[in-house]
Amino acid sequence: MANGLQRLTVRILLILALGTASLGAPAAPAAAQAPPTPGPATAASEAPTTALAPARAAAVASATMVMQEAWDLLLDRFMEPLDPATLATAADAAMRELLAENAETLNEAPLAPGAERLAAWTALAQRFQALTAQYPAAEPTALAHAAITGMALAADDTHTNFMTPRQYQEHLAWIRGEVKYGGIGARLRGPVLTIVEVFANSPAADAGLRPGDRILAVEGTPTDDMRIDQAVQLVRGPAGTSVTLRVQRAGSERVDTLQLTRAEIQMPFVESQRLDDIGYVRLRGFPEPSVVDSVERAISELQEQGVRGLILDLRGNSGGRLDVGTRLLSRFIPSGPIYQEVDRRGSQRVRQVRAGTPILTVPLAVLIDEGTASMGEIFAVNIQEHGVGRLIGHTTMGSVAASQVLPLADGSALQLSVMQIYSGQGAPLNRVGVQPDEAVELRLEDLQSGRDPQLDRALAYLHGAAAQPTVTDTTTP
Repeated sequence: MANGLQRLTVRILLILALGTASLGAPAAPAAAQAPPTPGPATAASEAPTTALAPARAAAVASATMVMQEAWDLLLDRFMEPLDPATLATAADAAMRELLAENAETLNEAPLAPGAERLAAWTALAQRFQALTAQYPAAEPTALAHAAITGMALAADDTHTNFMTPRQYQEHLAWIRGEVKYGGIGARLRGPVLTIVEVFANSPAADAGLRPGDRILAVEGTPTDDMRIDQAVQLVRGPAGTSVTLRVQRAGSERVDTLQLTRAEIQMPFVESQRLDDIGYVRLRGFPEPSVVDSVERAISELQEQGVRGLILDLRGNSGGRLDVGTRLLSRFIPSGPIYQEVDRRGSQRVRQVRAGTPILTVPLAVLIDEGTASMGEIFAVNIQEHGVGRLIGHTTMGSVAASQVLPLADGSALQLSVMQIYSGQGAPLNRVGVQPDEAVELRLEDLQSGRDPQLDRALAYLHGAAAQPTVTDTTTP
């Protein structure tokens, strides 16, 4: 009983330590909330481990606790009720897959848990302890992390993911505005994993990678059915380590196997420049409040220079904090609804901009693509619904939910969707995306030749809009 109370106390302290609610990938810290109702899983974790060396028995017990934390969070906090048996089956499959990858010969049949929460957890906890006893080469922490990854994937939600301790630290740096990570310095898009941007002076540039190149495999793992966020996590890693890519070169059938040494990649969230008489601002995310001031300053300076229109480039914008995005929207929208939240109980709340202070004095075009996600999508749909500007490009990712990042006891974390998000006018966004006002594709041959038809169309639209006479209201006496 004492051990059970200790675990519950740890879980309560962890949940109460959370910060600001966010929406994005990566997400910002979570708002403080009451701890989840302890599920009946707690009793099952008391099942004794089979005769193991003390150190391994302690490692198994610790890993079981972390796995149970994630189990309870998914069942108690996810934006829609999840099926315990589905989570247990997914966790078992992920553990078995990890063991198979390590050349272990598996004798166990796939788990067949009961439908009830207690029965499902009991079956999963016993399977975990049996696997750690039967396969002594398997690291308990790695096995538990595989199980949590499997459970998160079973939720079938792009904002619900397991973070290793390293990934969690990268997330914390991201929300501090430190856009640096170990990687190769390239931006990717799917579903066929294709390079759309190569950063200057990066390992990708040094290796001769260029837009239009397709990444067929990462470390021998084919990318055919891989989500783009999964591929990015495989490509990234500590600076100084190597990663092997199988790459089909742009515009040819040639396939190369390249070994790149990861480096620290750092890039600004906000970049701006003049494109002749049009202003251009690129926004890569909404991680922390300083980006609001940076965007406002960039737009004000461009307008003071006399630009005739403004392009806001949200392509590849992965999202960020809801409060940061809302504050920036108040610089574009005077007032009105901007999004609706619906929690797992069906309770609805409409978020508004009140007494906004719009800064635009010229026509606006916003570029979006399949890499525009989360808060980037909320921002784009508000530009559209409030008639502030014109959306040009490709339908966005359709990855919109309010998520929290919840730390686990071993330094890892679980990113978890806790509320569904709809547009201010009630349009669904998750798994749907935002349709542009004007669809313009960025084709593979465009990437290969260095053309950007989406940007070209935005420039043409703004030149046309700037040429229109200004309409003023007059009163005839």
